[in-house]
Amino acid sequence: MKKDKVLEANQLATIAANLLNDGILEADRTTAKRIFRELEASRKVTLTNLKMEDGGTVRMDLDMDAGAFNGSLNFSAWRDGVLALVARLSDDLRVGKPLPVFKPLDTEEQALDGGGDLNLIGSVGGTNHDGMVNAIMLGLAPDPERPIVTFSLVYVDPDQFLSSDAASASSSS
Repeated sequence: MKKDKVLEANQLATIAANLLNDGILEADRTTAKRIFRELEASRKVTLTNLKMEDGGTVRMDLDMDAGAFNGSLNFSAWRDGVLALVARLSDDLRVGKPLPVFKPLDTEEQALDGGGDLNLIGSVGGTNHDGMVNAIMLGLAPDPERPIVTFSLVYVDPDQFLSSDAASASSSS
């Protein structure tokens, strides 16, 4: 019987940061724009097939949830968000701290059944374009049946990261 290999959150975050850096940030503009267009059209993009120590392979896909993006999402804003996320992940991983993992809950039903398959890594990349603040996180969703891990670029409500003083100041303006 084949033993399943379990990758920890920090290992998956390291893999994701490297793939995002190489496949988007270091890629030529045409390639990066093609990936953006695919994600913008709600299609998954295969980043690589990762060879495991046991000789098996795991396909690494990428998708995006831009539902909480503030403003008009364009290539430059998206790339800046990916850059901010990769920088934050790299900083957090460099200090060696275990990254927290969260389950996003959109509905009460998800709260009762433990959420969906998506896990969010607790590193947030923040950007500001023309006064519009955005926050992006890395989501991970392993396929329960096949050797596929989908990394998700998930835009989340940036207001949840404001301190209580900043939140009360912004709500009174």
